[in-house]
Amino acid sequence: MNSFKIAWRSIQQRGFGSLLTILSMGLGVTMVVAVLTIHGVVSQSFRANNSFGYNIIVGARGGGLQLTLNSVYYLSKPVENIPYEYYLAFCDKETRSRDLKNSIAYHAKQAVDETMALTALALPGSVGMGAALSDAIVKDAFDFQQTSAMKLNERGLYKRYTHIAVPLCQGDYYVDPETQLAFRCVGTTPNFFTDLVLDIDSNKKFQFAEGRNFVEKSDENGLFECVVGAVVASRCDIKIGDKLQATHGDPNSSSAHIHEQDYTVVGIIDGTGTPNDRVVFLNMEGFFLMEDHAKTIEKDGVLKTEDDLNNEAQDEPVLAPLDDSFFDDEGDPPATIENNPDAVVEPTPPETPQLSREEEFARKQNATRVPLPIEQREVTSILIRTSLSDEVGAIGYFLPGQINEGDLETTLNWTPYRPERSQKAAQAVNPVMEVASLFQVFVDPIRWMLLALTSMICIVSALSILVGIYNSMNQRKHEIAVMRALGANRVRVMNIILCESVLLALMGGLLGWVLGHSLNELLGSSVEDRTGVALGFFDFAPAVEISVLTLGIIPDSLISASVSPELLVIPGLMLLAVLVGIYPAISAYRTDVSKSLGK
Repeated sequence: MNSFKIAWRSIQQRGFGSLLTILSMGLGVTMVVAVLTIHGVVSQSFRANNSFGYNIIVGARGGGLQLTLNSVYYLSKPVENIPYEYYLAFCDKETRSRDLKNSIAYHAKQAVDETMALTALALPGSVGMGAALSDAIVKDAFDFQQTSAMKLNERGLYKRYTHIAVPLCQGDYYVDPETQLAFRCVGTTPNFFTDLVLDIDSNKKFQFAEGRNFVEKSDENGLFECVVGAVVASRCDIKIGDKLQATHGDPNSSSAHIHEQDYTVVGIIDGTGTPNDRVVFLNMEGFFLMEDHAKTIEKDGVLKTEDDLNNEAQDEPVLAPLDDSFFDDEGDPPATIENNPDAVVEPTPPETPQLSREEEFARKQNATRVPLPIEQREVTSILIRTSLSDEVGAIGYFLPGQINEGDLETTLNWTPYRPERSQKAAQAVNPVMEVASLFQVFVDPIRWMLLALTSMICIVSALSILVGIYNSMNQRKHEIAVMRALGANRVRVMNIILCESVLLALMGGLLGWVLGHSLNELLGSSVEDRTGVALGFFDFAPAVEISVLTLGIIPDSLISASVSPELLVIPGLMLLAVLVGIYPAISAYRTDVSKSLGK
């Protein structure tokens, strides 16, 4: 019979004591595995999310780390908002021209043009060519001044440095009516999914598990389409075509209220393993039109009413309320084939679902909504990926400095309609550097503290083996003497004790590993709720350089490999079990056979 079989029989003989020793070590290993896995997976996710496809974040002045956590991980409250014009500073000429024409300043220019035209018509022809020439000169001068100030025909101030610019608008939440789970709502543009990548190195892009990306304005849903993350769709059982309503402000605040505007779900993104899975992405154009999202302006006298803008933008007027537009002069429903055989009604295609009057009215009303003037718009932050021609990444380091010096403020000089209380300057941060600083200052010291703590737990667990075996030595002296009398030498007896110690460590380690990963499975939903990082039973602690685990004792030049520290726990425990088993083994080695047999 080999040493391991004898050791196993000895463990079975002392069943209750061995079970307590195994359980003690298993609980210690459970803590070690859970700490290493949860800390490692969350840390790796934070580090990996730095390469989302942008290397600069522009937001309001304040804490750079808070801006990064809010824009990248959606974990913190927004610092403040910045004017929409700052976003246009990173856009191309076509986008700027389109949006600037949807501004109060541009409408004011049009109002001046109309006034001058009416004045010219009202003046009698006897005034002469001088007045007409004077009016033309004044108009041309005004056009030149206004075009120059707004830079209608120019690209943005920083467009030459920019490859992608994506605005983010935050402040709302989606609260599931049934589960009461709250998820962030983020207003953005369609290029969040078409242009940004999940990983710059692999150029991996977002994929849709169902549906499609939202568009700025659709014939069916107008400006109010949204895309939901995989976690949101799964937790709240959201399907394509569902209607969602956002809650303004923190759902736990007494001032929070639900927006009446419905958003139609048109897409569900495939799981990415990033915080984006826990977000409801709203079309930004519709986000601005919701209650309390439009910012006040100083000179609102030139601001036309929403009805005026609707009428100008649409060939057909906005529908009147239901009681006027859906009934005839006598209050009866519109004529149909059933109640008027002479009526000519085109048949509805079978694939088109019948809509209620309220749904039809809401659809037509959404279709007639027009975008908010840019002076009343603000964004929370802007995600920027610098020019692809910058292979060394130099722009990502010098551009934030220029922005922080206040160069963006020049983009507001053309409009007098921005309130003085609005944010007058923005800041730019490099998210990679901010998160690296976070890890260097806060996370890494905590990691070393946790590693030290888990090491102490392993040592205490190993000592339990020492205590268990040593306490049994007095009871086992007669057993050892019998083995010696049957021909076992001192080395064989010593090996049996060491094998017993190793078996206890192995069983305790395996039990702890299973319990640790089961704990990860139980805590996975809680960790995901707080960090947006998914954690399951088979998630291992990320690999670490061996030189780091040895505290630099083994230099990188000798061993450049990396391994998950979790995989070293059980081998380390077995080695530790050998060390703590040496003393009981030596005690067994020195057992006096004659005295022990005589007892």
